[in-house]
Amino acid sequence: MPDAANRRVATQQFLTAILFAAIILATNLYICLPLFKSPAAYMNSMHGFWIALAERAEGSWLHPTWWPYWSGGMPFEFTYAPLAPALVKLWSKWGGVAPIVAFHQISAVVYCLVPLALFWAAWRITRMPGYSFVAAMIYTFIAPTQWLVPDPNTTWRGIWDARRMLLIFVWDETPHLIALACLPVTIVFLWQAFQSRRAAWYAAAALSISVASLSSAFGVTTSAIAAICVLFASGRKKLWPNLRVVLAIGVLAYSLCAAFLPPSLLWAMRSSQPEHDEPGFTAGSLTALALVAFGWAAVWTLLRRWTPDWRTRLLALFAYLSCSIPLIAFYFHRQFVPQPSRYRIEMEFAVALVLAFSGRIWIERWPVLLRRTFVFLLVAMAGEQVLYHRNYARALTAWHGPTESIEYRVAIWIDRNLPGVRVMLPGSIAQWADAFAPVSQVGGESWSMPFNKSQERGLAAIYKSSENVDQDARYSLAWAKAFGAGAIAVSSPQSEEFWKPFAHPAKFDGRLPVLMSDGGVTVYRIPQRSASLAHVIPKSAVIGRMPSGPDDVASLERYDAALDDPALPVADFNWMGRNRIRIHATIAADQAISIQVSEHRGWHARINGRAAKIERDGLGLMWLEPGSAGPCEIELNYDGGVELRACRYLSAIAAVVLVLLFFLPARFFRREQTA
Repeated sequence: MPDAANRRVATQQFLTAILFAAIILATNLYICLPLFKSPAAYMNSMHGFWIALAERAEGSWLHPTWWPYWSGGMPFEFTYAPLAPALVKLWSKWGGVAPIVAFHQISAVVYCLVPLALFWAAWRITRMPGYSFVAAMIYTFIAPTQWLVPDPNTTWRGIWDARRMLLIFVWDETPHLIALACLPVTIVFLWQAFQSRRAAWYAAAALSISVASLSSAFGVTTSAIAAICVLFASGRKKLWPNLRVVLAIGVLAYSLCAAFLPPSLLWAMRSSQPEHDEPGFTAGSLTALALVAFGWAAVWTLLRRWTPDWRTRLLALFAYLSCSIPLIAFYFHRQFVPQPSRYRIEMEFAVALVLAFSGRIWIERWPVLLRRTFVFLLVAMAGEQVLYHRNYARALTAWHGPTESIEYRVAIWIDRNLPGVRVMLPGSIAQWADAFAPVSQVGGESWSMPFNKSQERGLAAIYKSSENVDQDARYSLAWAKAFGAGAIAVSSPQSEEFWKPFAHPAKFDGRLPVLMSDGGVTVYRIPQRSASLAHVIPKSAVIGRMPSGPDDVASLERYDAALDDPALPVADFNWMGRNRIRIHATIAADQAISIQVSEHRGWHARINGRAAKIERDGLGLMWLEPGSAGPCEIELNYDGGVELRACRYLSAIAAVVLVLLFFLPARFFRREQTA
């Protein structure tokens, strides 16, 4: 009889959980339903950036491939985390919808899945479907971080804002939200791995971590947060055995995503921070880390004394660690991870859980009448929020489609009128251009995943290199020409372009010929003797070191003068697919071939059939010394280099190991039961 009663309770709890999950899913679907068919394009966002990757990746998902469109070219692995663009490509192809619609549909699905994942993990851990449902509803309807770490110019009423919808549909958080959806799943899988010691749970945890990491760089950090919290919640006695499990799972997870997260990329992401608003790791970072460590030690010590319940420990530790990063950044202006304010998304996750389960302590002591009227109040407030969020979603769909934008018009004009010419594009036009046409750009890449630091410095110099307008124009042209630009688009303060990054947008007026002007954006022609990306120059004109700053242009101007020297022969440059370049030139003994394509160890050169060494100049571009005078047939082939090929092989091996971990234990246990 007790077993039958337990089964009835378990069945009732399961059916209740299914009902609550259906309500959560239906509520979020209703809220964002208008967005499933929306072609609205928000040009302030990186949506076009991901669509460009989806549209032009070709075989890059399967083997090392060169990406020639942004910043002088780069390995595809250095463009962005691949999962969101890959989903857009698959969804668009299989669903027969436009890429922008596919992106919105994926974003809407992610919008629905995150609170559902929160509910599932909370219920799975606590076996309390009611309070898990409340946590998911809190996360769906309110933004408590607008009280604790508010956005600029936000009032106390901001707690009711549809902030998650704003972030995912108007800004750039879809990949981050995909990683966040994996967070509760990772927590459950790690705990199951600790408890069962079954290989299948190891594999499931590694798979969840790798999906999060392939979604966004934030997925790496959130997975680490999950692992640390589950590890310490399991208790002091199990800490070291479980640490070995975590390390093994981490190695497998990294191996699975190594193809798109090679070590050189991780280093480049870290080294890019000082070039932008991110300070990198400073003395203040050590203070922030010490604050987090001290608070963690205090919380863990108190929890060990107050409760043996691992679920309470896990919730408290997760809430503390998730909240500490944005809180310390906001109130103490210290950080030890990049972009700490963006961890408010994880903070809202944690706050929703804390509000739901800490409220249980008091609510269950209330009289029945008070509890019922409180539930009625919550339902009424939820109804208001459903309507508000739904109306907000409708308002988002009223925005224009991409073909009405200045970004589209400029990109299409360049594709039709400047074929084969590398162009410098500003702000949102750079982010969206390759979603519309295959445009070779001086910039265009994500600043958080840089490939060439010299190019980053050059881009900043083109936008602003001096307070003096004349000097700014001179320095900007020196940088743009050195990176191969044959045209430059400038957005005025009154333009339709969103970011308007030029400090002196009129600096080229009267200095460069105007090719087109539309919507406050002017495209200027930069004089070139040849639009080829290969040039015969004197070896003395090769840029030997990275310029120290925007105004350090002596070597750039010497190089640019060599490009325009009519006494030097013209080199013929042709792309033969993504991974192959052919160059034909006639050179003298004291001359070199400068190639305005980013240097990488994956490129290999042959000159007249003989292997040749590729050199790297001060701008991070390639150059060759043929070694003999006369006609040269140069062929460059890209294979990714040893590192990227090894990472691809490592991921393939890890995928096989993952499959074996899922299936071999099941067969083993079946044999054991039979015996």
